[in-house]
Amino acid sequence: MVDPVAPTGRPFIWFEPHQDDGLLWAWRILTHHALSGREVHVVLATDGSASRVRRALNGEVANKYWGWHYPKREGYDHLTPITPQAFAKARDRELKAACGPLGIFPENLHLELDWRKPAIDVPRAKELITRYADLYPNAGLCTMWWRDTDPTHAALGTALRQLHLAEPARFPNCRWAVRRSQGPTAPGAFEYEVPVYFAAKAQTMARNASLAYSSWAPGKTEDDGTYAIGLHSVGSELTAVRRGAPNWIVDTA
Repeated sequence: MVDPVAPTGRPFIWFEPHQDDGLLWAWRILTHHALSGREVHVVLATDGSASRVRRALNGEVANKYWGWHYPKREGYDHLTPITPQAFAKARDRELKAACGPLGIFPENLHLELDWRKPAIDVPRAKELITRYADLYPNAGLCTMWWRDTDPTHAALGTALRQLHLAEPARFPNCRWAVRRSQGPTAPGAFEYEVPVYFAAKAQTMARNASLAYSSWAPGKTEDDGTYAIGLHSVGSELTAVRRGAPNWIVDTA
């Protein structure tokens, strides 16, 4: 039987601001390209360690999803306080687990372990985007919209927009995903449509990927275990994905 997501087409690169953004705001885009036979790459731009969820897991603050955590009672006090580095590893594990269901091969997930930082600005985002655009000439490039409310999202979007406007021949195929709260009013944004013959499969892929961000199984060391970080942080948005919520996209800089 032929693998329905076997790569056959021109590469597509998604620049992921944090470890759950691709599923939240671009699940239709990613699954459509994978199902069409595109070689889909995910490039992580930050380590994701700045999330407030880390302090919640340490029992320092309450969380809107969980309430208060009690690490000793919940069986992971041997790992607390969870360091930013250990938290980033846990977030990476969620992203790795989500990529398979989305049709992304392990070798096409680029975590940038030796380069990334907790945040990114426009010059650094340009450096990252340029490096991958040169590695995969004529690839489709996509990240979050330059007017996103999150500074990291906006930095990546701004960087891609400026590169495309300055050198359209070098950065020719650029798109920007828009978060759902901004999509209906974002200038030039439209709902991204998955062809009907892929729609059911794409929805199943997204639902399965969402489970990676919802698993609670603390580990014995900082190199294993899951903490439902996505569910703690963006639980309502994960629910929206499972219900088939739309993605919005801008295709003109």
